[in-house]
Amino acid sequence: MLRVILTGMAALLLASCTSLRPSAAAGHELYDANGCASCHGREGHGDGPAAATLPSKPADFRNLAEFKRGASEAAIAKTLEEGISIVHFMPQLKTTHHMMAMPKFDHLTETERRSIALYVISIGRKTN
Repeated sequence: MLRVILTGMAALLLASCTSLRPSAAAGHELYDANGCASCHGREGHGDGPAAATLPSKPADFRNLAEFKRGASEAAIAKTLEEGISIVHFMPQLKTTHHMMAMPKFDHLTETERRSIALYVISIGRKTN
């Protein structure tokens, strides 16, 4: 009986450890679930249905030059956490202006944001 309990506990521990690792596959699911495609498009080309209504064109993930804050996993995850203020694109606005060019996704965990970042990076790798 003790052996069964220990085996079960080991399996639970292993499962919880692997879920703490970010992955592009999980990022793809989170990308879909959090509405990223509404601006960035289903394939991440910056052509989502809301793109035309935005003050600046959403990044096309195939073009690393469009990543204003960097294209690394950490930089993309930080952008997801903080969002992008419209002031970034329109410096004439006061820094207290709260309009966002890209909303914050600070409700997501760090692992979830890193997973989305890995998925975004994978889009660029498919075309380069």
